[in-house]
Amino acid sequence: MPLIPKNYTWQQRFRNSCVSGDGGDQSSDIVLRVPFPGNRFQPDDVFTMEQFLKISHPPHYWELFLAHPIDPDASHCSILENEVVFKLVKQNPTVSWDAVELAVPRAERTALKERYLEQHRKRLENQSRQRAIEKDRMKKDEIHRQIERERNDRSAIDHLLEESKERELKRMELAMVKEYRPNPAKQLPKPSGGKSSSTPPAGFSAAGSQQIRPEAPPAVRCSRTLEVSFSERTFVTPKRESMEQAEQEWSRKQAAARRAVGFADDDLRPDERNPEWLKQRGDTFFQQKNFLAAISAYSAGIRLTKDYYALFLNRSAAHLALENYQRCAEDCSTALELLQPPVEANRKSRVCCLARRAAALVKLGFLQQGFDEMVAASRLDPDEESLRLEVDRLRRCIEEQANRSEPESDE
Repeated sequence: MPLIPKNYTWQQRFRNSCVSGDGGDQSSDIVLRVPFPGNRFQPDDVFTMEQFLKISHPPHYWELFLAHPIDPDASHCSILENEVVFKLVKQNPTVSWDAVELAVPRAERTALKERYLEQHRKRLENQSRQRAIEKDRMKKDEIHRQIERERNDRSAIDHLLEESKERELKRMELAMVKEYRPNPAKQLPKPSGGKSSSTPPAGFSAAGSQQIRPEAPPAVRCSRTLEVSFSERTFVTPKRESMEQAEQEWSRKQAAARRAVGFADDDLRPDERNPEWLKQRGDTFFQQKNFLAAISAYSAGIRLTKDYYALFLNRSAAHLALENYQRCAEDCSTALELLQPPVEANRKSRVCCLARRAAALVKLGFLQQGFDEMVAASRLDPDEESLRLEVDRLRRCIEEQANRSEPESDE
């Protein structure tokens, strides 16, 4: 049961505050002392709001309903060795308090306390919201200042580049003028024993009096973009290095081989170049046990789109039938990547991918990895009896392999 101290003392201290134009107004603060001998309170044990004070630290509990509201932000509390001192600042400093405690009946204390706490909670929420708004505003202001600094830096860099460009153009212009300016020392004729030379000096006409002007420098060339087109090539070598007859012979042989298996995508009509039609065509070849033609049809559909998981899944079945286990596992992995996100609608397809990849891994010699894949497929479809039987079979194979390896290790 908590200990509730009843004795406390309070004092109203008056002070004069001068106001311009008036003689002076009297304002006062409240000093409240609550004795707690040998207390071990912490600041979090003291709760202060406008008309309610509370000290709660087991086994002690003390509360007080104030007769008038105070300013909780300006008021403060001091935890001393044997007492707790509240220095309360009134909201209306000119009001003189006759009593510090508000007389509240016992039946109404709980409801009044809850109303005060609700007001305090709303006040804290408003303060938190205001702090968040202020923080967001300061962040936006800092972003605007950073953008302005970056804009000024870019402007300064552009200005420096423009000045450097102008200086370089002036230097090039002066260099061109100096290069094409005639040299007066070379244009004047040199005297030779009082007789003039029969040939006029460089820069003068045959009459000897008219100077020939130097030719103007050529105009600056205009820059243009050249477009280069390449002829379509089936082979990786350039046409100048290839033997066209051998390439045509190779292409004819490959087309004949594709037609021999029953499918050649070169013979498809434009309306047949559809991934769904090619999938159905491949399924027909698979049912006829023409696995090579099925792989060709699925591969043609994959060349049109690489996002259709059914093409990879069905092609893996054809590879498995032809004992191409490595390619079967690769197609199953690609189909699993396309079956994302994992939902109920694609669960059966994911089970098929896992089971088929497990079979391919077992055939490749990775018994443990294949067992793990088969267990994952069985967990996705627990009602499938064939998956459970395959899991049991693989478990027995692993156990037999482990039993065979133990005598060898003992020897």
